[in-house]
Amino acid sequence: MCSIFFFLVNPTKLFVQGVFPKYIFNYVCDAGPLYIYYAIFYFVSFIFTTAYLFVGLRQPNVDRYQVKYVILAQLGAVGGGSVFFLTFNLNWPPYIMILYAFYPLIIAYAIIKYRLMGIKVLASKVYTYLLISAFSLVFFHITIFVDFYFLGGIYSYKALMFSPWIAVLYSISLLPVLNKIQSSSDVIFYRNNAPRQIIKDLSLELSSSINLYELIGITSEIFRKVLASESLKVYLKKADEKKEVFYCVLMEELKVGPTSLIYKPVVKNRTVLVRDELKRKGETALVKEMDKSEAKLIAPLVLRNKVIGLLYLGEKVDGDAYTREDIDFLDIISSQAAVAIENARLYKEVDDFNKTLKQKVDVQTKEIREKADHLKKLMDMRSEFLDITSHQLRTPVTVIKGVLSMLEEGSIPPSKRKEFLRGAFEKSIKLGEIINDILRASEMDSESFVMNLKPVDLNEILRKIEEDKLRTAQIKNVKLDFKIPKKTLSPVLSDAKYLEQAIVNMINNSFQYTLKGSIHVMVEQLSNAVVIRVKDTGIGIPKDQIPKLFQKFARADNAVNTFTDGSGLGLFIIKQIVDATPGAKIEIEKTELNKGTVFALTIPLAKSGWPLELKGVK
Repeated sequence: MCSIFFFLVNPTKLFVQGVFPKYIFNYVCDAGPLYIYYAIFYFVSFIFTTAYLFVGLRQPNVDRYQVKYVILAQLGAVGGGSVFFLTFNLNWPPYIMILYAFYPLIIAYAIIKYRLMGIKVLASKVYTYLLISAFSLVFFHITIFVDFYFLGGIYSYKALMFSPWIAVLYSISLLPVLNKIQSSSDVIFYRNNAPRQIIKDLSLELSSSINLYELIGITSEIFRKVLASESLKVYLKKADEKKEVFYCVLMEELKVGPTSLIYKPVVKNRTVLVRDELKRKGETALVKEMDKSEAKLIAPLVLRNKVIGLLYLGEKVDGDAYTREDIDFLDIISSQAAVAIENARLYKEVDDFNKTLKQKVDVQTKEIREKADHLKKLMDMRSEFLDITSHQLRTPVTVIKGVLSMLEEGSIPPSKRKEFLRGAFEKSIKLGEIINDILRASEMDSESFVMNLKPVDLNEILRKIEEDKLRTAQIKNVKLDFKIPKKTLSPVLSDAKYLEQAIVNMINNSFQYTLKGSIHVMVEQLSNAVVIRVKDTGIGIPKDQIPKLFQKFARADNAVNTFTDGSGLGLFIIKQIVDATPGAKIEIEKTELNKGTVFALTIPLAKSGWPLELKGVK
């Protein structure tokens, strides 16, 4: 109001009575009675404005630097105010008035460098208003000209009748002219990137897709077109994260969490970080953090008062700084982008869930099919097991039962009685071995099979086996000899119970299929293992049947014909024990039909750090 008052009284003698030369100046104002009040108003306004600007120094980032330069420009106002001394006849030369020349320079620098006053927006509005005013003025004068020269005056009957049509014509022509002016304003001030049109186009494009990566591409293109950004990275918060951790959509390894320096200002305070501003403020740590991700501007994506993501904008193509208009535009389009990106993210999660669910269903279906196949195999194995075991158990039981029945009846001659009893006794031993093999195989084929691996004294085991099998050799009338090094064997890594079982099974296998001749057990200690070889002069193994011998119930054809009571489990048990012992192996070194076979069992030497429990291998 005061400004309006002084503007109105300015042409009167009450404000300035005239000008006169004084000191070295040719023109100095002669103050009127109201001029003193203008001087008071000038200095009071200067004091209050400066104080208000100092309060504005608390504003963050861009605004703070704008305020600093406006305060610096106030020196020009001080220089301008120095003219009051001569006006009121105080002999104080206004030399500092030269400071007033710096005022427009400082303000211009702040406008260009620190985006003061949103100059593009202001210039665009002034341009639009001036052209609309010019159009209205020209239309008005054309109307007056027509009224005077063709219709007999402004208030003539013809002019009054013509006025409504003129108003309609003005209304019809105003909107196209306004659109043309705004279009030209967009070309001049926004490089043909009209904010209104861009926002409209962006809304249409964002609503046209629900693919997250397409939306990010659309947003990147808009930012490249409007803000001239070279790159854009979008970070989104994962829905299943308990903590707020934001992952880059295109590169999962890039993330921003609570420990990041970016987190508090952007996520918690929702501040837009501009690298150039941070550098001027001396925020070295934040500048380095932004440089790591090659970001010049970081802004939050806010939806329903929550930060759902972060926007990392790279350097501008032309190398310019991001302006206040850029940040304002970013605020507008980021809110629309946040809605579209969140919807796309939710759609992607649902789509991923459906795919994962389908995969899980497929996996479960496959597992059920595999389990069904496995169950069928188990049922087949069960039938095979029952067939084989019933046959193997029935044969010795039948023999023992027949001998006992004949003894009870007294049908066995006294001279043959001892022979029959020996046969029954051998069948009972065989029956025990078959039962023992079946139990061992069942144990090793179950989840409970565990070998307690530790250093084992092989010397004692071999002496025990030698004493036992020498008696078997006498009964079977087969020569048996053990060649064990005189030097004590080093401890081996194994389970004593199962190791003895493996060696016994190898020797028993040779006894079963060696009808005459010899069996040699040879023991050799190597640098890291002990090798036990069992060589016999038995029936040998057909070459084409060697691969299946270590399977459950597997027997060569010539073995079935030679010894009908075999269980087919001896070699299977050895293989299971070997598989459960790291470094152990069983192999057929040599075999020839009707000439014999050489089996070799390798057991590793024990090392420090044992015992060790390992689960048996199926």
